[in-house]
Amino acid sequence: MKLKRTYFIILFSTITLGLFSSCNKNDDEKEEECITNKTEYVTSVNSPATGTVNQNVTIEVNFGVSNGCGGFGKFIETENGTTRIIEVEAKYVGCICTQDAPIRKTNYEFITNTAGNYELKFKSSPTEFITVNLMIN
Repeated sequence: MKLKRTYFIILFSTITLGLFSSCNKNDDEKEEECITNKTEYVTSVNSPATGTVNQNVTIEVNFGVSNGCGGFGKFIETENGTTRIIEVEAKYVGCICTQDAPIRKTNYEFITNTAGNYELKFKSSPTEFITVNLMIN
């Protein structure tokens, strides 16, 4: 009887440890799986009209995300002469997210070593842009 009881305790302990180990591993894997990136659209831009060569011009950019897990990831830029097309890539972290669709705020830093007029086009829909004309002296 003692042998059966000892065997049962060992078997139960092994199964329990195995379950906890696999649960922790799966939880870690789920966290890694619950990070996604998605291009989102800009809702508004607040920019000065002028700037100075070799100095940062800070432009406030507001963009929408599709749920509460969304936040700023990075800017994706395409440059063509003095025109830049700028998209926001949002980063979604988390598997369980609120279903609101908040507006997030971040800063875009523009710097150039050449004076002139620059056109910054922030993507606000698949075919439309919010355009900022910036004079750099």
